Formats: sequence, structure tokens, C-alpha cells
Amino acid sequence: MLPPVISVKGKPFECGQQYGTQARKIIQENVAVYFEMWRTLWGAERKDILPKSHALMPVIGEYDADLLDELEGLAKGAELSIDEIVALNARYEINFSLGISSLYHGGGCTSVSSLTPVTRDGHTLIGQTWDWLPRFQEFNVILKAEQKGKPAVVTQPEAGVLAHRGMNSAGIGACFNGMSSNRDVFGVAVPFLLIMRRILNSESYSQALQAVFQAKATVSGNFLIAHRDGEAIDLEVSPLDVGFLYPEGGILTHSNHFIALKNREGFADILRSIYPDTLFRHQRARHLLEQDKGHIDVSSFQRVFRDHFSHPNSICRHVDERVDGIKQWVTLYSAIMDLSEPAMYVARGYPCQSEYEKVDCSDLFQR
Repeated sequence: MLPPVISVKGKPFECGQQYGTQARKIIQENVAVYFEMWRTLWGAERKDILPKSHALMPVIGEYDADLLDELEGLAKGAELSIDEIVALNARYEINFSLGISSLYHGGGCTSVSSLTPVTRDGHTLIGQTWDWLPRFQEFNVILKAEQKGKPAVVTQPEAGVLAHRGMNSAGIGACFNGMSSNRDVFGVAVPFLLIMRRILNSESYSQALQAVFQAKATVSGNFLIAHRDGEAIDLEVSPLDVGFLYPEGGILTHSNHFIALKNREGFADILRSIYPDTLFRHQRARHLLEQDKGHIDVSSFQRVFRDHFSHPNSICRHVDERVDGIKQWVTLYSAIMDLSEPAMYVARGYPCQSEYEKVDCSDLFQR
């Protein structure tokens, strides 16, 4: 079953207000759950969180004034404060600043892309699994934005967030994976999930890459960005540097550890020691796709995302009964995007137990 589909149209503030109005209840619930988690796990009260998010507003506005306008419209429509909405869009950075790595016990997103020379119909495909705490599965939406002066966007974020995995009418698709290093701190910087929206607002591939390089990073994360004309680049972002990876044999995969930035002096990769499954998940995805090389299609991606090698610490991440409940990271959603058709396919829950449903993009992506 697809999450709620929210369709918006117009200028940034108008799109945000429509989003907030249509998804008001689920956004309010998502905000409440995050603030309760921050309080119960780490003792961080609203008075601790909201000043941090408020401090991000100037740097967001300087990076992209339209994003700040959309957040303000979103806050108005959802009947929440702008500080609460910014906190939700900065939840990745806030989680890491509070010590989210203490909750890791295996699991994590796996992103993959296959390019025109190796796919069945010469299409460019990109997709990922999204692993997170089960309590957040209920708070996802599909956001469809017809924007004035920008490409149309289809993305599947948490309710109240402007973007996560998604695609646009200019042929760009992007996925985001979590990463962590010893250089990471919460700082006054543009949240990664807002950078994702800037990527998806881009009219060209160079603009999409520029969206990452223009933003200062104080924590680590990974962007896999593809274009329907047969290009893909993976960007490993850290406070130290931005590393980049190109496809090999038409296939590009990534999980949650540094590859391009490994072995830098004074730089330590945190997540690979906490859950070593990241070391094989991206390679496992590559091996599975290579079996279909020359005729890779959406079903090939489905097979990757349903894979149980090293279960439950697999690409299709299941509950691990050996660990505490709070550490039960599982695959909540997975998405596959055919940038050439174009189309998005979404599965709720474990991919092995779910059918992928097609998101109708015909109203936005008419080529």
C-alpha cells in the first residue's frame, strides 16, 4: 500500500502551505514522535532542540531562499512553528548530535543505480531501501510538486520533510544514505534532506551536483545522483572532504561506509565498526545486478532489495530478536525509479513480503 499522496502546485510558499494543510495530522504526529524520542532517549527537551533549529534558518535562506519560503508555508499549513518544521527537516543532524550511533545494531540503507548500456530497455534506474526505527513507518508520504519555474518533483519523504529519495521531470533521480565519521558535529549548516530537495529542484545534472558542493557539511552523508541520459555519480560528503565514485560496468552501488574517503589521515569511519554488514551490502547488490547485466530492469532491483544474504542483517533488513527493541532497525520502505520511463515504484515494509506499487507520475512528467 502506497503512503498518502500529497499533490501541490505553485510558488514555494504556496507549495509548502498546501503540503502542510493536506498532511497536517500526520506531520503533527511525526513531529511529536521525534520530540518524544529525543526527550526519552537523550533527555533533550524542546528548549534544547528548538534553538538549534532556529539557528539554521539564516544559512538555509542564504543557500536557497525558496526552500526557506516553502518551509514557512509548510509550518503555516501544518499549524506548527517554523522551528519545529526545521527541526524535522534537520532530524538526521539532530539524531547524530544526540548520539544516534548508540542505537545502531546493523541495518542501513542500500542505494543502487544501473545505466543505459546494461539495462533491458536502455533505461536509467536508481533506487534504495530505507531502514529506520519501525515507529516511523506510519509517517511517510509521497510528495508530488508542480513548481513554478522549476522541474516537477516526486519524492517519498517523512511527513513534513521536503525531500528524500526522489526524481524530477528534468531526468534527475537521487537517493540518500546515512554515514558517520569522527569529524561529525552538529553545526550551523544546511540539513542534508534540504540539500536533497535542492538536488531534485535542479534543471541540469551539473546543478544537481552543485547543490551538494555549495553546502558546508558538519556531519557525513551519502548522495547517489543519476540522470536518465545514462550518468550516475556517488558523493560521499563529510566535514573533511567530498569523495566521489563512478559506475563500474554500468552499475553503481553504495551503503553506509566510506569508500572514496577511506584511509585519510585523522579520519575515522564510525559506522563500519558498529555494523559491518555495510561492508558487504553494496557489493552484494552489485553481484546480484551483474547476474542480469544487459537486461537489468525494475524486477532486477526488486530482487536486490528482497535479498536475505546474512539475514537478518541483509539488504532486506528484518527484526533481529537478539537485540533490544530500540535497536530494531528494519526496512520500512524501498523505492525504485525508472528515470527514462519515467516512473517510481514503492514497496512498504519488508520488500520480500511486499508488492511494488507504481506511483502515477503522468500528471507531472510528460515528455
